[in-house]
Amino acid sequence: MKSRFSRIFSVRGVRALHLGLSPWMIMGMAIILGLTISALAVRSNQRGKTYMIQNLLDRAEALIWALEAGARTGLCTPLGNSDGLQSLLAETAKQPGIVFMAVANNAGEMLAYSVPGRTRHKNRGNDDTSSSGQGAGGDGRIPAQAQQGEKSLAIIMPTAVQVTEKPAWRLRQWGDRKVFEVYRAFVPLEDDRPMPLPMRGHGQHNMGRSRGMMGVDIPHGPMSPRRMEPQSQPQIQPEPQAAGPGMPGLRPPPPHAGMWGDGSAWPSAQLHPGQPRQPQGVVVVGLDLKPFEAALAADLRYNAMSAALVAALGLAGFVSLFWAQNYRHSRKMLRDSRAMASEVVANLPLGLLTSDPSGRVAMVNDTALRMFDLVRNTAVYAPLTGLPGLDWKALVAELAGGRKVLERECVLTTGRAGAVISLSAAAMRNQDGVFLGNVFILRDITEVKRLQADAQRNDRLSALGHLAAGVAHEVRNPLSTIKGVALYIAKRMLPGGREEEAAQRMIDEVDRLDRVVSELLEFARPGAINTTDADLAEIVNRALRLTEADVRARNIQVTLDVAPDLPPVRVNAERLTQALLNLFLNAVQAMGDGGQLHVGARLSPDGQSFSLSVRDNGPGIPRDIQAAIFTPYFTTKPSGTGLGLAIVYQIVEGHGGSVSVNSDPGHGTEFILVLPVRGRDAAVSA
Repeated sequence: MKSRFSRIFSVRGVRALHLGLSPWMIMGMAIILGLTISALAVRSNQRGKTYMIQNLLDRAEALIWALEAGARTGLCTPLGNSDGLQSLLAETAKQPGIVFMAVANNAGEMLAYSVPGRTRHKNRGNDDTSSSGQGAGGDGRIPAQAQQGEKSLAIIMPTAVQVTEKPAWRLRQWGDRKVFEVYRAFVPLEDDRPMPLPMRGHGQHNMGRSRGMMGVDIPHGPMSPRRMEPQSQPQIQPEPQAAGPGMPGLRPPPPHAGMWGDGSAWPSAQLHPGQPRQPQGVVVVGLDLKPFEAALAADLRYNAMSAALVAALGLAGFVSLFWAQNYRHSRKMLRDSRAMASEVVANLPLGLLTSDPSGRVAMVNDTALRMFDLVRNTAVYAPLTGLPGLDWKALVAELAGGRKVLERECVLTTGRAGAVISLSAAAMRNQDGVFLGNVFILRDITEVKRLQADAQRNDRLSALGHLAAGVAHEVRNPLSTIKGVALYIAKRMLPGGREEEAAQRMIDEVDRLDRVVSELLEFARPGAINTTDADLAEIVNRALRLTEADVRARNIQVTLDVAPDLPPVRVNAERLTQALLNLFLNAVQAMGDGGQLHVGARLSPDGQSFSLSVRDNGPGIPRDIQAAIFTPYFTTKPSGTGLGLAIVYQIVEGHGGSVSVNSDPGHGTEFILVLPVRGRDAAVSA
């Protein structure tokens, strides 16, 4: 396992894993994907903030609407004072998430407020951000000197703002927490309906039109530098202890002190049809941002995790696309390589055989099948050691010992029995050293061996021919002298006497020696042969006529089978007649009385060569001497010279042909001569 991981994370493993992907391409895709996801994450975060602000605004407006509804129904103005409004505001402010609430009249004096947990002179911070993105005025401090019985809106709101019926907001630091502060014009008067109680006013709840406090227009949007409180507003005096329910350091108004100067909380006003509503003050709501910030932070974390997951999946998708493309390309290349390898193996002139680790044949090509005379369906997946032709078990054992077999000559015992092959074999292992099987390469060198033997024979014959020519020249002259002396002695002797008989025997032996010398000279002639166009049937008939006396003497039956469509052949008629004559004489001498001699001549299917066959039904040639019958002076006849077949071989080879023998002991012998139709030059060019 360790070696496997080390291979994966090696340089070669990394190169194999990226499958051709450029590192710059991967980096570029990662940057583009990261920028896209970052933009989406920022947009999602901004959308979350927008939804949070809208949610806070909706909640603040709902609270303000509830206060306005309470003011219209009289729930907050019992007995003509603001205790009801204070009670309603205090109860409303107890809801979770509300930091403070306050209602002030147009003069900037607070009618009701709820600021729990505050102490005098405590700094509430000035890190404010308005809805317009600009800081609001005011330092947020409780005035050090507040007059008894008076409460100023400046304690909570900035000192100079413009407020409309459309809510405005800002972020501010309230002690140790952030507050979302919403302020809006307070419009408790109803539309076209008189209010029986003095605490009820008449107004039109129209969010699209508004009037500022003290008769000044209050636009919605950024806080303007105008002062909300009147210029003659008295200073608020500090109080030793807190008297109000929520605002520390301030006393609530006297029970019968009207906020509008006439002893009533709201002016006795009634809106007539067509008369625009008038804002009757300002309402301020401070909401705690902590829950929303926590939710926003959780959403941010979720977005970050989602972005990371999407980035990883996107990058994996991009890389997977390239991997899939490379995988398809690799598969196509693999298929093409396999097809090419299959074609190469199928058309390889060498025999190829492979085995798997279990010792079974994995692959074998047609050449090997022909060598061993096997059928593919039975050879593939068969045990290698069970195949015929070679000692496969010994070869497998030798390869298992770590040795290789290189160019070893073997003789097949089946299939093409007797064929000589060159065998090379080796064990196959992968880069990890795991054994995959054995491979065997078989090359038929039977023809090569034959050509080598022919070359060696030609060398010997050439040397022997030169020697025979010299010997014949030196021997023929003394033989002529001996023959002349023998003839002279024979004439001087009495006819019929022993002396004449001895002289005649001397003459016969001289003639025999002269024939041997003539054969030697014939054998020693150069290999080049002058050829002309000749009739093959005429050459065969001429050779048969020369052996007619011997054939009749032994009562041999001759069968002639010459194809009638033979074209003229380019040969040396005299030399070819000599070769056929030697074969006919050998056949006649090998057969007893009443033998059969068959002579045939045929044209090859391609028309480039012709064959001559001479077959007898004699005793045949033993297998152990068949390879030596064309060697000069090799003979099995008591009176033979051993040059007849050697001369036949030399003549046929001089024509650019070949001679072969098929002999079955006890059933006769057949010699086959194959020569080119257009002579040696045509055979060489072909």
